[in-house]
Amino acid sequence: MKIVTNNLSSENLDRIRQIAPHIDFVVTTEAEETLREIEDADAFWGYGITPEFVRQASKLRWVQVNYVGIEALMFSELVNSDIILTNARGTTGINIAEHVMALILAFTRTLHLTIKRQMEKVWEIRPNLPVMEIAGETIGILGLGGIGLQVAKRANAFDMLVLAIDPVLTEKPEYVEGLWEPDQLHRMLQQSDFVVVCCPLTPQTKGIIGETEFRMMKETAFFINIARGEIVDQLALITALQTKEISGAGLDVTEPEPLPENNPLWEMENVIITPHHAGQSPKSASRIFHVLCENLKRFVTNQPLISVVDKTQWF
Repeated sequence: MKIVTNNLSSENLDRIRQIAPHIDFVVTTEAEETLREIEDADAFWGYGITPEFVRQASKLRWVQVNYVGIEALMFSELVNSDIILTNARGTTGINIAEHVMALILAFTRTLHLTIKRQMEKVWEIRPNLPVMEIAGETIGILGLGGIGLQVAKRANAFDMLVLAIDPVLTEKPEYVEGLWEPDQLHRMLQQSDFVVVCCPLTPQTKGIIGETEFRMMKETAFFINIARGEIVDQLALITALQTKEISGAGLDVTEPEPLPENNPLWEMENVIITPHHAGQSPKSASRIFHVLCENLKRFVTNQPLISVVDKTQWF
C-alpha cells in the first residue's frame, strides 16, 4: 500500500510509520513529483489537489486535507469519483469560536474605538464610548456545525440567548434556545443582536446574506463573518454599514482576499478586519495530526473514516 504526502514533517512521518510500518510513505516537495507519484498511490495527504491530479491517480481511494473549507476541491473529477475525502473538521472550532467572542467583546467594550484613540494619543471621553453588556443579548448563528457549536457554548457561558440555523442538525443542544431550518433565517436575523456566519461555502450558502437580510437585522446589531467572504454580498454589507442599517461588522474573511486597498471597509470605524487568521492556533496542529493518525489506523484496517466530507453537500 502506498501513501503520498506533500505536507508532513519528518518528525510526524516517523510517528506515522510507527502506526503503519508496512505502508510505503512517499514524501514529495514539487507538484510534478506529486503528480508522478500519485499515479499508483492508494491515498494522499496534503494540498494542491487538481482535476489533473485526480485523473492521474488511477488507484486513489482516500484524500485527507488538513483544513476544513473544501469548496475549492468540489470539481467534477473528485466529486463524481469513489475517492473518500476527509478534512480537518472539529480541529479549529475552539480557536475560531474564541476569535468570534473576541470580536463581539471588542465591539461591546468599544475596543475598536479606544485602540485607535490610543494610536492618536487621545483620552476619549466616556459619552463617545457606547459600551454594552452581552449578558442577556441574543446571538444568531448561521451554521451549527463544529465551529458554530463552539461559538454557541461560549455565548451561553456569557449568558447570551443562542439561536441557530442549520440544514442538517435537528437535535437542539441544551445551551441553544432555538434551532431552525434555513427557511427561518429571516426570523433569526430579526431577533439577533449579533449575527455570526459559521456555515461552509456551498451553492446554497453563496450570497445567502444580502441586501434583504441586512434590512431584516436590527439597527443595533453587529455582523460577524469567520466563514467565507462569498457567503455575503459584500456591496450590500458596505451599504448596510454606510446607511446604519446595522451597527458594525467583524470580518475575518472578505471577497476577495486580501481586501483591496481602495475598499471602503478599511476606513470604517465600525468595522474590524482580521486577515483570515481565526483558524490559526498553536494547538490546532496536534488536533489535525490526531485526525490523520486516527484515519490512518482506520484506513489500513478497512474501518469507516472520520471527518468524511459529503461531496454532494460540500461539507
